[in-house]
Amino acid sequence: MLRAFHFGLVRRLYSVKPAKKDANKYTDTINLPRTRFPNRLSAAKREEQERQVLDHKIAPAYKYQEQHKHKPTFVLHDGPPYANGQLHMGHAVNKILKDITLRQRVVHGQQVNYIPGWDCHGLPIELKASSSAAGDQNALDIRQKSCAFALEAIESQKAEFRSWGILANWQPEDIYLTFRPEFIANQLHMFYNLYERGFVYRDLKPVYWSPSSKTALAEAELEYDAKFISPSVYLRCALNGLSAIEAAQGKQIYALVWTTTPWTLPSNQAICYNSALDYVLVRLLDRGPNELYLMATALIADFEASTQLQCEIVERLAGSALSDCSYQHPIDKTQTKLPFFDATHVQESKGTGLVHTAPAHGPDDFLISLAKKLPVKCYVNESGVYTEEAPAFLRGQSVLAQGNPLVLQHIAEDVVHASKFEHSYPIDWRTKQPVIIRASEQWFINTDKLKAPAAAALEQVDIYPRANAESSKKALLTQLHKRPYWCISRQRAWGVPIPVLYRRDNNQVVLNAALIEHLCGLLRTEGSMDFWWSKPLEELLPADLLKKLGCEANQLIKGNDIFDIWFDSGSTWSAVLKEQSQQVADLYLEGYDQFTGWFQSSLLMSIAARNCAPYRALFVHGFTVDEKGHKMSKSLGNVISPKQITKKYGTDVLRWWVAFHGTQHMSITVSDKLLQQSAENLSKVRGTLRYLNGVINQKEHKLSDPTLNDSYLNKYLLHNLLGFEQEIHKLYNGYEYNRVVASIQNFIANQVSGIYVHLIKDRLYCGNNQELQAIRYTLSHCYRQLCKALWPITPYLIEESWSYYDPTGSAFYEETVQANKDWENVQASQIVNAALDIKRLVNQQAGDVNSWHLAVNIKCGSQQQLEMLSALHGQLNVPFSNSELCEILQVGSATLQTQLDAATDTAVVTLQTLNAPLCPRCRRYSVVEPEQEICKRCSGILSNKK
Repeated sequence: MLRAFHFGLVRRLYSVKPAKKDANKYTDTINLPRTRFPNRLSAAKREEQERQVLDHKIAPAYKYQEQHKHKPTFVLHDGPPYANGQLHMGHAVNKILKDITLRQRVVHGQQVNYIPGWDCHGLPIELKASSSAAGDQNALDIRQKSCAFALEAIESQKAEFRSWGILANWQPEDIYLTFRPEFIANQLHMFYNLYERGFVYRDLKPVYWSPSSKTALAEAELEYDAKFISPSVYLRCALNGLSAIEAAQGKQIYALVWTTTPWTLPSNQAICYNSALDYVLVRLLDRGPNELYLMATALIADFEASTQLQCEIVERLAGSALSDCSYQHPIDKTQTKLPFFDATHVQESKGTGLVHTAPAHGPDDFLISLAKKLPVKCYVNESGVYTEEAPAFLRGQSVLAQGNPLVLQHIAEDVVHASKFEHSYPIDWRTKQPVIIRASEQWFINTDKLKAPAAAALEQVDIYPRANAESSKKALLTQLHKRPYWCISRQRAWGVPIPVLYRRDNNQVVLNAALIEHLCGLLRTEGSMDFWWSKPLEELLPADLLKKLGCEANQLIKGNDIFDIWFDSGSTWSAVLKEQSQQVADLYLEGYDQFTGWFQSSLLMSIAARNCAPYRALFVHGFTVDEKGHKMSKSLGNVISPKQITKKYGTDVLRWWVAFHGTQHMSITVSDKLLQQSAENLSKVRGTLRYLNGVINQKEHKLSDPTLNDSYLNKYLLHNLLGFEQEIHKLYNGYEYNRVVASIQNFIANQVSGIYVHLIKDRLYCGNNQELQAIRYTLSHCYRQLCKALWPITPYLIEESWSYYDPTGSAFYEETVQANKDWENVQASQIVNAALDIKRLVNQQAGDVNSWHLAVNIKCGSQQQLEMLSALHGQLNVPFSNSELCEILQVGSATLQTQLDAATDTAVVTLQTLNAPLCPRCRRYSVVEPEQEICKRCSGILSNKK
């Protein structure tokens, strides 16, 4: 446990049981630690202290390091949070981990580059902004309200980020916002560049579509409901005979199809099979004898188990025999000869081996339609409602609400079996409502061209923490490879418009460099892209531009799509790192959800634009949960906000908790118990810094006087300080912040408090001036190294403490703290450790007796041990009290015998009680002459002070 050395305890030590009535007169001759640095602060005092430190020490730190720290610059590119509300614990983990990363570079003298930013567009902001207004709103109304909402959220979040001590310039000109004109102009130019090079294209494809948001979604915008309930339907489609199969003659043959989306059946255009599979014709025992059902052989058992229907095999046939089959549409009976297509996506893992194919509602279905030139019939609009082109009984009905039951009711006679199916199903991550797959014309990035170079670039990227590096890289590569394509268009109002015009007659894209330059010029003049919605084309496009476009204004229409916000944020490296060489960040630091989000979108856009990754390393952290492992939510009532923590415990406790818990596990537990532990641990650290402040007594001692290092204990601590600095530096560079915290605590508890400070108290309080200066020299370096190790994590505490150490006004970050390589002293370490081994033997025998009242006799077990202990004890074979060995052993006298104990390799220790009076000044039993009031050592020290 960490030893807290409180000054009150020290004073009591020198006032208990005085040897004479006037012993208290010696209290003023003792070198007691003195400092005004308080042991604790009230909540009000702490709040005021943090405000002072923030304004006068932390706020200037970023500018200072830009001007005084050496290059090369370490670049941490900030992944922009959404400007959509109050900050939560996830924000605290992310921003504080980033800040610790930056600060540890600064304390080693390196310049850092960190520009905080915000993601200002997107549906979360639009929904919150529009929810506060009543009635119908047009696009401009929505944009203006969304902009105002985002600006308000940015100011609120920025103030809280700043209060956490985040090292950055927070002035408006020093941050980046994705709705600023210069950012949008850069984005428009990047879009056109990718379009010209064939990476961006427009196409009709089935995409994830959110009826609740009325927009297309990318994979990164999906969550999955593991217990979603869908219909599980086996239905039959009448075949137009199997003439080559004798057993089928005179029988009605049905293709048995399994689906969980009956609402898609109106769009059915084919049935797919796999020619590599074996198929059978079966008779269902509860059906008519003239009905035969076609299905895959391997799936009979699964069908029987699911439906409780028994099958009798009538005929076996190869998959290739199905190539000429045709069938009747399950709903539209006018379509009597729909085709069968061979397809490898048909497998024997689930279903019947025959797959209902609706090109408008499935990626595999769509690919088949391209290959076979099938029409893509989509009867579902943006709201997830059947259109007027749908069958009459479905028009105006919601596909997710009424679609399934209405379709099943309509085809009831062809439903062989219906039940419920629990499975994982995609939902909109914002509205938490189920999505559908729906064909629509969208803008895409061709990821097929990018996957191979992106994967190659990732192999050169370091991932932290190292313990999870392999699994993290595998997860990122898996997400990259399985991504079918990237849909970058959205059908909303609050965002950057995709700057494309279309010919009114044929919907052909009209886009060139002149149009982009003209729009960017308008953007700089207008200050926003609102003109895309407010100005008609006649006003938007000047005559010279129309000439370059080769069209008249009345021949064109504006696109209504906006960019996916991942396109916004995926381009931030290009807009924000303009000043940096090659625009490559040293580090991206975000939560593991960004494997499908920012990590990937940034990578793909950087590969497309310049064929390299935008980052050299990734630091991946987890997500906060409560003590039961549940995600925090208002509905569960388990939310703990950063503001609650900082108000109750102070900002540094929040930062300490993040450092200790934020990098260990993917689930980061937030609980009152853990926060209380963090507060207690930090209180002990504060107590140690306070004690060191009191001993050092301000920055007035020499820090580089070699004559002060004559004590082996001093050399021992300095030697360990050198190792401590090296260990902390290694752990920081490996982003192992939990181990940094543990190492600091261990060093304070064991090396500083448990050994050095505990053992030098007598010399510190009662020694001469030279001894005091030597201790102050040693503890000054100890204090500085602890400040260096702690400042990245607890800057408020360190700046407060440093103001008492150096009251002239210098802040800690202005110092260059570096351990001296000359401190390395293996011999001193071995000598002190040899003495500590003897001390353990003394403690075992002494029990609860005051060890200063003891005389110890030591017979060493080896010549090496004798030589090491002799270095601490000036005289051999006779009792001696004024030695460093006595100090380490905390005994009144020691006799170190030259005769070895041949019977053992370890020392033999014997103890006896000293027959000597207690010195009222130093509290040691060492007064030789009865007529003397204090011991000889104290008498000499006081004589020199006169």
